[in-house]
Amino acid sequence: MNSDLFNILSQSKDIDQQKLLDYLQDKLSPEERHEIEKLLVDADFESDATEGLSSVKDKQQLPVIMNELNKQLVQKLSKRRKKSILKKPLPNILIPAVATIIILLLIMMFYLLLRKYL
Repeated sequence: MNSDLFNILSQSKDIDQQKLLDYLQDKLSPEERHEIEKLLVDADFESDATEGLSSVKDKQQLPVIMNELNKQLVQKLSKRRKKSILKKPLPNILIPAVATIIILLLIMMFYLLLRKYL
């Protein structure tokens, strides 16, 4: 699985995660802030994430929060992937093959029993 899927906001080609954190922590110049705001207009996911992260009171904790969100995302994606692997249906050829083997074993046992008693 692509490791970029595990980093929140890393899928955006225009908005860098570090730049977005600097934006939320008011570390950017007015021109850079304006550029980020223009990019956020077109990026729904990043806009929602920015809105949610802007509600954090202590802006110095944002990198820690982002790291925790990334860890939770990794855990959820790996659980979902494990479940999907476990829920895969058996291939169509496997069921008839197993049934054929069982029938052959039963015929062989029946033949051996008949041979023993006759």
